Amino acid sequence: MATCKECKNFFPLTDNPAKGDCVQRVVDPRQAYYKSKPVNAEDDAASCPSFQKRS
Repeated sequence: MATCKECKNFFPLTDNPAKGDCVQRVVDPRQAYYKSKPVNAEDDAASCPSFQKRS
């Protein structure tokens, strides 16, 4: 089972590494920006379309 903490897009919080943000870069015709959503480090990422294994 893949978890959020194994993803390149997961950035843990400094005060609580069990929680963090899933940050994704979005590019549309006019601009590029980042989307962020709060997640838990142990959340199941198997069905996440943006999951990228850390190297």
